[in-house]
Amino acid sequence: MTAWIIWLILCGALLLLELLTASLAALCGASGCLAAFLFAVFGASVEAQLIAAAVGTILALIFLSPLVNRYRSRHRKDSPAMNTNMDALIGRTATLSRDITADAPGRVRIDGDNWQARSVSGVPLPKGTMVKVTGYDSIILTVKPAD
Repeated sequence: MTAWIIWLILCGALLLLELLTASLAALCGASGCLAAFLFAVFGASVEAQLIAAAVGTILALIFLSPLVNRYRSRHRKDSPAMNTNMDALIGRTATLSRDITADAPGRVRIDGDNWQARSVSGVPLPKGTMVKVTGYDSIILTVKPAD
Protein backbone atom coordinates (compact mmCIF):
# COMPACT_ATOMS: atom_id res chain seq x y z
CA MET A 1 0.00 0.00 0.00
CA THR A 2 1.36 3.42 -0.90
CA ALA A 3 1.87 6.14 1.68
CA TRP A 4 -0.79 8.49 0.34
CA ILE A 5 -3.48 5.80 0.75
CA ILE A 6 -2.43 5.22 4.36
CA TRP A 7 -2.59 8.97 5.11
CA LEU A 8 -6.00 9.21 3.42
CA ILE A 9 -7.38 6.24 5.41
CA LEU A 10 -5.98 7.67 8.64
CA CYS A 11 -7.52 11.07 7.83
CA GLY A 12 -10.90 9.45 7.19
CA ALA A 13 -10.71 7.45 10.42
CA LEU A 14 -9.89 10.59 12.42
CA LEU A 15 -12.76 12.49 10.78
CA LEU A 16 -15.11 9.64 11.71
CA LEU A 17 -13.76 9.75 15.26
CA GLU A 18 -14.37 13.51 15.33
CA LEU A 19 -17.96 13.01 14.23
CA LEU A 20 -18.50 10.49 17.00
CA THR A 21 -16.76 12.42 19.80
CA ALA A 22 -16.65 16.12 18.80
CA SER A 23 -13.31 16.32 20.59
CA LEU A 24 -11.60 18.72 18.17
CA ALA A 25 -8.30 16.87 18.70
CA ALA A 26 -9.27 14.29 16.11
CA LEU A 27 -10.14 17.07 13.65
CA CYS A 28 -6.72 18.63 14.15
CA GLY A 29 -5.09 15.22 13.66
CA ALA A 30 -7.09 14.75 10.46
CA SER A 31 -5.78 18.11 9.24
CA GLY A 32 -2.24 16.92 9.85
CA CYS A 33 -2.94 13.69 7.96
CA LEU A 34 -4.32 15.72 5.08
CA ALA A 35 -1.10 17.75 4.94
CA ALA A 36 0.97 14.54 4.98
CA PHE A 37 -1.31 13.09 2.28
CA LEU A 38 -0.51 16.06 0.03
CA PHE A 39 3.20 15.63 0.65
CA ALA A 40 2.91 11.91 -0.16
CA VAL A 41 1.01 12.58 -3.39
CA PHE A 42 3.83 14.85 -4.57
CA GLY A 43 6.44 12.20 -3.72
CA ALA A 44 8.02 13.63 -0.57
CA SER A 45 10.05 11.40 1.71
CA VAL A 46 8.53 9.65 4.74
CA GLU A 47 10.38 12.09 7.04
CA ALA A 48 8.89 15.06 5.19
CA GLN A 49 5.42 13.48 5.41
CA LEU A 50 5.78 12.99 9.18
CA ILE A 51 6.94 16.58 9.61
CA ALA A 52 4.01 17.77 7.48
CA ALA A 53 1.63 15.74 9.66
CA ALA A 54 3.07 17.28 12.84
CA VAL A 55 3.10 20.82 11.49
CA GLY A 56 -0.41 20.45 10.02
CA THR A 57 -1.74 19.21 13.35
CA ILE A 58 -0.10 22.03 15.30
CA LEU A 59 -1.32 24.67 12.84
CA ALA A 60 -4.84 23.25 13.03
CA LEU A 61 -4.68 23.45 16.84
CA ILE A 62 -3.56 27.08 16.61
CA PHE A 63 -5.91 28.32 13.88
CA LEU A 64 -8.81 25.88 13.70
CA SER A 65 -9.53 25.55 17.44
CA PRO A 66 -10.55 29.20 17.96
CA LEU A 67 -12.84 29.10 14.92
CA VAL A 68 -14.56 25.91 16.04
CA ASN A 69 -14.89 27.16 19.63
CA ARG A 70 -16.40 30.44 18.41
CA TYR A 71 -18.88 28.51 16.25
CA ARG A 72 -19.79 26.23 19.16
CA SER A 73 -20.33 29.11 21.57
CA ARG A 74 -22.58 30.86 19.06
CA HIS A 75 -24.70 27.77 18.49
CA ARG A 76 -25.09 26.48 22.03
CA LYS A 77 -28.64 25.70 23.02
CA ASP A 78 -28.42 27.99 26.05
CA SER A 79 -27.07 30.86 23.97
CA PRO A 80 -29.43 33.86 23.57
CA ALA A 81 -29.02 33.58 19.80
CA MET A 82 -30.56 30.10 19.93
CA ASN A 83 -33.48 30.79 22.24
CA THR A 84 -36.73 29.34 21.01
CA ASN A 85 -40.35 29.40 22.06
CA MET A 86 -41.10 31.62 25.05
CA ASP A 87 -37.45 32.41 25.82
CA ALA A 88 -37.15 34.11 22.44
CA LEU A 89 -39.75 36.69 23.53
CA ILE A 90 -37.73 37.96 26.51
CA GLY A 91 -36.26 41.35 25.73
CA ARG A 92 -38.66 42.07 22.87
CA THR A 93 -40.70 45.28 22.78
CA ALA A 94 -44.31 45.59 21.72
CA THR A 95 -47.38 47.77 22.12
CA LEU A 96 -50.23 46.83 24.45
CA SER A 97 -53.38 46.11 22.49
CA ARG A 98 -55.52 45.89 25.66
CA ASP A 99 -55.14 47.58 29.05
CA ILE A 100 -53.38 45.77 31.88
CA THR A 101 -55.52 46.24 34.98
CA ALA A 102 -55.15 45.12 38.57
CA ASP A 103 -57.81 42.44 37.95
CA ALA A 104 -56.97 41.13 34.49
CA PRO A 105 -54.00 40.77 32.18
CA GLY A 106 -53.74 42.88 29.08
CA ARG A 107 -52.78 41.76 25.59
CA VAL A 108 -49.69 42.33 23.53
CA ARG A 109 -49.01 41.37 19.92
CA ILE A 110 -45.55 40.03 18.98
CA ASP A 111 -44.74 38.61 15.54
CA GLY A 112 -48.44 38.17 14.76
CA ASP A 113 -49.18 36.27 17.98
CA ASN A 114 -51.48 37.77 20.60
CA TRP A 115 -50.22 37.14 24.16
CA GLN A 116 -51.67 37.80 27.58
CA ALA A 117 -49.45 40.16 29.54
CA ARG A 118 -49.15 41.27 33.17
CA SER A 119 -47.16 44.16 34.55
CA VAL A 120 -44.01 43.17 36.46
CA SER A 121 -44.76 45.69 39.20
CA GLY A 122 -48.52 45.09 39.20
CA VAL A 123 -49.15 48.68 38.09
CA PRO A 124 -51.95 49.06 35.51
CA LEU A 125 -50.79 50.06 32.03
CA PRO A 126 -53.05 51.61 29.36
CA LYS A 127 -53.57 50.34 25.82
CA GLY A 128 -50.93 51.72 23.43
CA THR A 129 -48.08 51.66 25.97
CA MET A 130 -44.77 50.42 24.61
CA VAL A 131 -43.64 47.54 26.83
CA LYS A 132 -40.62 45.26 27.09
CA VAL A 133 -41.03 41.55 27.86
CA THR A 134 -39.08 40.64 31.00
CA GLY A 135 -40.23 37.06 31.53
CA TYR A 136 -43.20 34.75 31.54
CA ASP A 137 -45.30 32.58 33.81
CA SER A 138 -46.83 29.67 31.93
CA ILE A 139 -48.24 31.41 28.83
CA ILE A 140 -48.65 34.88 30.36
CA LEU A 141 -45.87 37.35 29.59
CA THR A 142 -44.57 39.72 32.25
CA VAL A 143 -43.82 43.17 30.89
CA LYS A 144 -42.59 46.55 32.02
CA PRO A 145 -42.83 49.93 30.29
CA ALA A 146 -40.14 50.22 27.61
CA ASP A 147 -37.33 52.69 28.24
